[in-house]
Amino acid sequence: MGRGVRLIRCNANKTIQLMVWAVLGMTFFASQAFAGTYYIDYVGGADTNSGTSQAAPWKHAPGMTGASGNAAAYTPAGGDIFIFKGGVTWSASYPWTFKGGSGNVVTYTTDHTWFIGSGYTQPTFDAGHSGAQMASMSGGGYIALNDLNFVNCGTSQVANSIKCIQFTNTHDVTITNSTFATESWIGIYFVFSSAGSYSNFTWTGNNFSHVSGAIWMATAAANTTVHNVIYNSNTFHDFASQLGGGVHGDGALHWFTAPQSDSTQFVNTLQFCNNTFYGDFRVSYSGGGGMTAFFYTEGGAQNLTICNNDMSFSPVQANMFDGLIVLSGSNSSAGTALIANNSLANVGTNAMSGGIELRGSWINATLKNNIVAGMDYPLAVQDTGSQSGFVSDYNLIDGSTGQLQWAASSLISYLLWQSLGLDVHSVLGTSPQWISAPGNEDLQATSPARGAGANLTSLGIAILNQDHAGVARPSTGAWDIGAYQYGSASASNPPAPPSGLTASVQ
Repeated sequence: MGRGVRLIRCNANKTIQLMVWAVLGMTFFASQAFAGTYYIDYVGGADTNSGTSQAAPWKHAPGMTGASGNAAAYTPAGGDIFIFKGGVTWSASYPWTFKGGSGNVVTYTTDHTWFIGSGYTQPTFDAGHSGAQMASMSGGGYIALNDLNFVNCGTSQVANSIKCIQFTNTHDVTITNSTFATESWIGIYFVFSSAGSYSNFTWTGNNFSHVSGAIWMATAAANTTVHNVIYNSNTFHDFASQLGGGVHGDGALHWFTAPQSDSTQFVNTLQFCNNTFYGDFRVSYSGGGGMTAFFYTEGGAQNLTICNNDMSFSPVQANMFDGLIVLSGSNSSAGTALIANNSLANVGTNAMSGGIELRGSWINATLKNNIVAGMDYPLAVQDTGSQSGFVSDYNLIDGSTGQLQWAASSLISYLLWQSLGLDVHSVLGTSPQWISAPGNEDLQATSPARGAGANLTSLGIAILNQDHAGVARPSTGAWDIGAYQYGSASASNPPAPPSGLTASVQ
């Protein structure tokens, strides 16, 4: 009897479990069923359509100015995909309020088989030189933008304070393979004005030009932290049209906290690798200004990895940069940083650019396997606080003055620098013998950078175990210094800026 009761109970429990799993499964599939794919065509669409096929697309995406009918009524949900028709330009549709998901991502993207014209081109979102912000998102997250083209929030050679696209208090934001020629002060602005922890920002494969700062990221409330930022494999070029009128350019990234001294505000774990810089970064109209850096932090920032970046520019102009990589601490949460296997090229006279600069008590920075050549002062450790934990070795350093900056000692010779225990295994005062810098920072066969670097395999950083071109670095034995292993065929001719987007320089 007892055994029979146990069997009945056991079978009953199994039945209940199966029913529970069946309900959960139905719930899962039902939630997936609500996610849909929607098509948008500004030229051939109508917001009264269903939007669920290429034959019946909407004219606007939900959240765009001008959306009506079904497009306006629909609220994006996690898992939704919005596909914009290639070759089409959206105008008179701004401001645009992005909508994200909850747990699942809302994706705004393309289908390369759906386009107008003779071949696929990115869909373009043109603000028509409006002098205003194009798009924004406030709160929430789980959003992905892919393969889109954003242009003309401002106007070439007109100073402005436009943040073309703004994300406020968001998380889980992915931006990939998109183009930004926004003619604005800031291309994309991430601001965190409410206390909390915000995570997961990925920006890869994008092309930024015609802006003074590609991405800015800032906290503005005590006890606010940002985590896990991946900013790899992007291209930055030709910022000149927005440099002037007192504007200072901040390159790929300007990170800061307000106030800078608040140690409860910081970014933690940021990887900036495999990015390419080339082209015109000169001041192009009157009123002052210039570039601060290609990569610029001030305030709290912890655990940075800056690797495999190819940084060059042309032509040159006097006093162009403060430095190409500038890490400014300005609060006690600043540090650490690994700066490894980057190629920083200054070619030409009177550029007056620094290379890698540390200031504001940025502690625990390690510099290895970098080529920094052509600047007046390739390395500058500007204060005694930044000397704390500073390690520099296995680099190739070739400045135009033969001097480096070491805090209170000010400018010192390579020999004195080495007497401090710095760069004792480095190549100093010798040309890197690039193939054709600026623009091709691969190494010639006779380059002294070949086989002169440290093997950093043990650090376990996957992206660093390959060079900028994706060629595997050796797992044993010496690495080459710089972004490229010898013969890895870097791009000898960077792509030209889009037609009509050049800036005349006064």
